Amino acid sequence: MALNLPNQPHDDADRYLAFLEEACTPAHAVVAVCNRLRSGGFAERSADEAWLPVAGERFFVIAGDGRSVIAGIVGSRSPVDTGYLVFGAHTDSPDLRIRLNPVRREAGTVQLLTQVHGGIIRRSWLDRPLMLAGVVYRLLRDKEGAPRFHPLTGQPLMGRQLVRLPRPLAVIPDLAIHLDRDKNDQGGINPETALHAVFASGQPVEEAVALLSHELGLPLDAVDGFDLHLVPFQPPQRLGIDGSLLFGPRHDDLAMVFAGVSGLIAAAEVNDAAAPTFAATRIVACFDAEETGSQTSSGAASAMLRDLLLRLARRHPGSPVDVDPELAFARSLVLSGDMAHALHPNFQDKHDRAHAPLINQGLVVKVNTNDRYASSGETIAAFRALCEAAKVPLQAYVHRQDAVCGTTIGPIVAAQLGARTVDFGAPMWAMHSTGETMGALDMGYAVALATTYFRGGQA
Repeated sequence: MALNLPNQPHDDADRYLAFLEEACTPAHAVVAVCNRLRSGGFAERSADEAWLPVAGERFFVIAGDGRSVIAGIVGSRSPVDTGYLVFGAHTDSPDLRIRLNPVRREAGTVQLLTQVHGGIIRRSWLDRPLMLAGVVYRLLRDKEGAPRFHPLTGQPLMGRQLVRLPRPLAVIPDLAIHLDRDKNDQGGINPETALHAVFASGQPVEEAVALLSHELGLPLDAVDGFDLHLVPFQPPQRLGIDGSLLFGPRHDDLAMVFAGVSGLIAAAEVNDAAAPTFAATRIVACFDAEETGSQTSSGAASAMLRDLLLRLARRHPGSPVDVDPELAFARSLVLSGDMAHALHPNFQDKHDRAHAPLINQGLVVKVNTNDRYASSGETIAAFRALCEAAKVPLQAYVHRQDAVCGTTIGPIVAAQLGARTVDFGAPMWAMHSTGETMGALDMGYAVALATTYFRGGQA
């Protein structure tokens, strides 16, 4: 008998899973984004470049730390006349990062000492294979071994290298229930003592580090700085008899990064760079550090996005010489894409039942009257129009009033720009776990929404 599988994942879900596998840290996510942008005809511009934008130009700018990226399509009219169409998301996810003095020997093992980034679900990091990935920095030195400095800026010169160990390296073992009979009822996990990862046993520390250096292909004792992460070593995959569920780490918020970038690339395909039809400039902003408050040089609270938009408005060929570029913000619209909490079949009492979105039933507009989300009645109506144009079902989320609500980049960008903003996302389970679940259909809806948005309401 032939099976009828109406929820089989479509191509957007396949492409997203491949992206998610590549994007294991914020720095790797930026590389994965930029590779797709280059394939779509986008060219890199430097953040410190004197740049005269051209109508129809496809560009992207990488933050100096390599952890955030902004991409766009320059419109035919000045942004002062049209405003910007902005889609924002974030590249970081809650995870474990390696401490500055990273290694110690304990109980016959060699451990990597970790620190927590963001609000992880601690128990989800136990008893699973972990790999090492991130960025390392090495100072450039002269023949005598002294650091070299730039002759103009006076700043140290250094090299930056992306690293990813392509196999499981470490594990954080849980404690047997025989040694803690109360763990199923209490189960507290102290992040200072219980989340260090074992990566060797029986060797001296020096030998274990030498073996790790060999695996990574670089001498760790010569590294002068690093941003290293422990990453769940598990390929993202489809689940469910109908293949309708997507399981993996970092859906929050790489699903929205992928959707926004995919929509921008799809929009570029119908906008001839030689004879551009888009009047308004389109922007995707992918920020680091949302999970820790965005207060970094490339986070949503930084000057990165605002400065770039001001430069575009000031230097656009359609802008008058005496333009006030800030006028563009009052005419702009921002979609803040961040994942939403789906109704959990085992914990239904944790939701406001009138605002409990379902997996694979459409995108979710998020509202909080204490301004943890940036949505307003006006921007909800605008988002509803986009969903109707994209033929995307729309759901709503309001956090229970007796629980503390999370937040997004939405209120931060809204405050930075003074621009109308709506917060939305795709529904998911187990947000901030090492294994999160979302719907394959919802990924398709997110890409369709972003594409329609950047095509000016045309699906």
